[in-house]
Amino acid sequence: MVQQKLRILSVNAHPHDFTHYAGTLGIHASQGDEVTVVSVTPGVNVHNERLADELRKPPEERDPAVMSETPEQYIDIKLDELTRACAVFGITDVRMLDFPEPFRLSTSPGAIQALQDIIQETRPHVMITQSPYLVHHGGEYPIGGFDDHLETAIASIEARSRAGNATHGMTVAPHRIPITYYPGVYFERNQLDFIIDISDWFEQRVEAEAIYVSQGHTPESSRQRMLLTLGNLGFFQHIPYAEGFVREKAELLSSLPVPESAIEQAEESHEDMLKRRLSAG
Repeated sequence: MVQQKLRILSVNAHPHDFTHYAGTLGIHASQGDEVTVVSVTPGVNVHNERLADELRKPPEERDPAVMSETPEQYIDIKLDELTRACAVFGITDVRMLDFPEPFRLSTSPGAIQALQDIIQETRPHVMITQSPYLVHHGGEYPIGGFDDHLETAIASIEARSRAGNATHGMTVAPHRIPITYYPGVYFERNQLDFIIDISDWFEQRVEAEAIYVSQGHTPESSRQRMLLTLGNLGFFQHIPYAEGFVREKAELLSSLPVPESAIEQAEESHEDMLKRRLSAG
């Protein structure tokens, strides 16, 4: 039976957020699956490290070019970075929405309709969106501590619900997304449901990370960050580099999911395991 080509929708709060699972998206794009990456905001009010550095200087020493840069100019930079980073993974369908930051549904309810329109246009089999849970990197949000990522998750899940139901006034058929995943970066390692071996995509992850110069990234810092994050997760799976995911809900399967990689790892020698762990690509 020929495997059906997948349509994957990636919904993120900021232009950089998709990179947390870009290796996985690259694997699917290279297999001919359709991938759409959406940033709900242009990221104009986050991680502007160049401006932050200039503001730390005495007024007479500040770079006029940075200080006079308009939000519109900065948005153009962010869109260019997002587009080029997606291209590293063979992704060409890139959407940057213009909802303001901090992104809150209470002030930007139109985001739900915008995402619903994208869902009904692209009709994805899989949606990967930000974590909707009130935890972040091992810590709980304080009361009233909703942030752009959490609000984006809520917006995308509501948009998914609305897109899947026929209502008066609709001009296109409803579409139900079968599977939703959350990036593992928002969870502890013992909370992950599965990981993807992206060892062959490590250099692309480094390259994409370094593209975000607006956030202060450099080739050196990008490589170190990927070694520490992707390498840490991969280490515990006896592979060089990995990306993790959490399922929204239990999946209906026809039999026990026993990956060949698990059997192969169980039967290999310690020497072979070390060779595999230390060799990417």
